[in-house]
Amino acid sequence: MPAGNTRTSCLTCESRASAEWCCLSDTELNLIDRAKSTRDYSPGAVLYDQGDECDGVYCLQSGLVGIRRLDENGNSTLLRLVNPGETLGYRSFLRKAPHDNSAEVLMPSSICTVARPTVRGMLQNNPELGLQFLDHTMRDLKETENRYMESVTWKAKTRLLHILLVLNERFGVEAENGEHHIELPISRQDLAGLIGTAPETMSRTIQRIQAEGLAQFDGRMVRIYDLDALCADMPISG
Repeated sequence: MPAGNTRTSCLTCESRASAEWCCLSDTELNLIDRAKSTRDYSPGAVLYDQGDECDGVYCLQSGLVGIRRLDENGNSTLLRLVNPGETLGYRSFLRKAPHDNSAEVLMPSSICTVARPTVRGMLQNNPELGLQFLDHTMRDLKETENRYMESVTWKAKTRLLHILLVLNERFGVEAENGEHHIELPISRQDLAGLIGTAPETMSRTIQRIQAEGLAQFDGRMVRIYDLDALCADMPISG
């Protein structure tokens, strides 16, 4: 369930420049601002479930959201993370189809919801918005292709080190002794899903990384002893 209700302005939103809505005029943004709803969500809240009808799109103002997919046996896999400035649910909206995945709040988040009629009206009046959504789709496709290539060319250790570098860039804190500390926003099982490996392989990979002195895992806390050494263990190119 939402944790609260917050009103923000699209005109002053820090994510405006990086979101699809950057192509809209101030007048159009004011229309969205009046029509949207903005809420604060607690971790564990679900924006939409797999199979739900798409009633609009969601804009992540702050926080972190995970996109999940259920298989036929009911097993949930974390497919990707959504960061501030990104839009969720737009592909189902454009396809006029139910959501083919679910969206779960992973960290305290502020999320704007723009209802279907408002988005449809904007697309009709400003075709550039549709091109922005198309560009987002192409970026997502490229990311999917890159992740597939990593899964078939990189070993599990390399993929885990890569995601640790990504998470450190956003969530890492440098300690006085030069170590980098990351409080993981996701479980180890979800981490395994992100890098496309089984939890058992993930456990063995973590043990190997610890044995090599690259990092230490303690629950969700990760200590990277030497960031340069960890980076040096990565391939020069993906």
